[in-house]
Amino acid sequence: MKKYIISLTCLLSLGVTSCDDSKLDLINENTISTGNFWKTEQDAERGVVAVYGMFYRQGTWTRNIYTQMQGMADDGVSLAGWTELNEYAKFIFTNYNFGEVNTKLWREHYVAIFRANQVLDKINDISFANEQHKQDLIGQVKFLRSFYYFYITTLWDNIPFPLKTSSASDMPEQKTPQEVFAQLETDLKDAIEKLPATRSASDVGRPTKGAAYGLLAKVYMQGHKYSDAVKCFEWLVDGEGKNYYDLVPNYGDNFSNKTENNRESLYEIQFSLINRVGFDQTDNYLDPNAQLGTQIEMNQAPVGIGWNNVEARRWLVDYYKREKTVDGKNDIRLFHSVWYNNAGKDFPERADTLVYGNKWRNDWGNRVFIKKYSTDASPLYYWNDNNFRSLRYADMLLLYAEALNEVNGPNAKAIECVNRVRQRVKLPTLQNSTYYNGATITGSKEAFREHLKIERGLELSLECVRWIDLKRWGLDNQSAIDQLKTRDADFNNFIVGKSSRMPIPQSEVDNNPNLSQNPNY
Repeated sequence: MKKYIISLTCLLSLGVTSCDDSKLDLINENTISTGNFWKTEQDAERGVVAVYGMFYRQGTWTRNIYTQMQGMADDGVSLAGWTELNEYAKFIFTNYNFGEVNTKLWREHYVAIFRANQVLDKINDISFANEQHKQDLIGQVKFLRSFYYFYITTLWDNIPFPLKTSSASDMPEQKTPQEVFAQLETDLKDAIEKLPATRSASDVGRPTKGAAYGLLAKVYMQGHKYSDAVKCFEWLVDGEGKNYYDLVPNYGDNFSNKTENNRESLYEIQFSLINRVGFDQTDNYLDPNAQLGTQIEMNQAPVGIGWNNVEARRWLVDYYKREKTVDGKNDIRLFHSVWYNNAGKDFPERADTLVYGNKWRNDWGNRVFIKKYSTDASPLYYWNDNNFRSLRYADMLLLYAEALNEVNGPNAKAIECVNRVRQRVKLPTLQNSTYYNGATITGSKEAFREHLKIERGLELSLECVRWIDLKRWGLDNQSAIDQLKTRDADFNNFIVGKSSRMPIPQSEVDNNPNLSQNPNY
C-alpha cells in the first residue's frame, strides 16, 4: 500500500517538481487503517471485541496451550505421534523456533497484546455518550491484557513487555516476572475499580470485578505476596463476592457445556459452534466466519478417537482412590476428571462410564485419558463449544487457604476453605479424614503446605493450573524435582535453572538486540 501511495504521488508531481516526501503520509480513506479507524464509540467497542477474538487461536486457547501447560505439569503427559510436540512437553527443547508450539504461542499472545495496547492508546481520544461505558471498556482491556501477559510470563518468565502500540521497528526491552507482575497488579487494581460486579445475560463473557480480583490474587500468589492476596480472597469469599460466587453442588458441572457460567465461575472463555466449520483452514485473521470453538476435546481424546496429544498421569487415579467419601464411595472427582480401565467397577452406580460410547479397549492398557471438557458429541467433531473455566471459585478457596497458611499458619479460616472443597464431593473434613493424619496436617504450617499440594492436585487436575502451582512452589532445587520424578518420569529431563521456563523463540532473540535468550539455553 505504501509503495502504491509513493508511486501515485510521484506520478502526479512529474513536470511540476520532484517527489515531495511530505506527501508520503497521505491516508487512503478507502481502506481501514489505524489512522482512520478510531473515531466512534462503536469503533472502540469493535477494538475491544478484537482483543477477545484472540482467544480463538491455536496459539492461545483453542488447542496448543493445553498440551504444553498440562504436559509440563506432573498431572499430564504428551504421547503425541508428532515427536517434537510431545518432546516440548517433556522439557526437550531442540528447535527454539518450533512453529506448532513455541512461535505460535508467542506470536498469538503478542497479537492479542498489540490489539489491547491499541485500544488503550486510542480510546481516550474518542467521545463517548456514556463515560461509564468507556471506563468499563478500559477495565475489560486491562483485564484481558493482564490475562495474556500472565500466561506468557508463566511459560517464558523473561519477556518483552510493550504497554503501547508497537511497530515493526520497535525493540521492546525484556522484563523479569517481578517487573511484569508489578504492572499487572497496577492494571488489575484499576480494572477492579472500573468493572461492574455483575453483568447482564447479553454481556456474559466480559470480565467482572470478581474476575479481576481472582486474576490479581493469582498474580500476587505467584509473586509470593500472600498478605496482598488475602485481601483479594476476603472480597471474594467473605465480602461482597460471596453474593455472586459459590461452589456448585455437582463437581461435574464445572466442565460441561450444559452448565456454563455458573456460580463457581469467576471467568470463562466463551466457545461457540455458531460458525460450524471444518479443520484448521479457518484458523486465520481474515475469514469473518472463522471458528469460535475449542479443540480441547479433540486434542485430548483417546487414541483412535481423537488426536490424543495429551493425557493424564496414572498417579491421579491412585490418589483419588486413597480416600473414601463419608458414604463409603470413591471420590466423584475421579469419575469426572479421567477415563481409565475399571472405571465401571469403581463407580457401579454410574451408567455412563463408556468412553465416547466405547468400552475400554485392550490396547489402551493402563493409560489414563482426560475426561474434563468432553461432550456427548458422536462422532467427535474438530471443535466443541464447551467454555473453558479460567478462574474457578474452588481454586480461590484453596489459594485462600494457602495464603492464610503462609501468613499465619493453618488457622480456622484456612482449614474451613479446604473443608468446603472436600465436603462438596462428600469427603470427610480434613480433621476427620480416614486416610490423612488431620491433626498433623492442621497443626503445622509445613505439613499444611505440603498437603495443599495434594488437595489442589485432585480438585484442579488437568485444568492448566498445575504448572502455575509448581512454579509458585518452587522448581529451583533438585530435591523438589526428585520428588516430582516419582510421579512423572518427564522430570528426568528437567534441568534446574533452565527447564522451569521455555526457550524464547530464537527468531525473536535474533531480531531484537534488547532480548536475551533465557538462561542456560
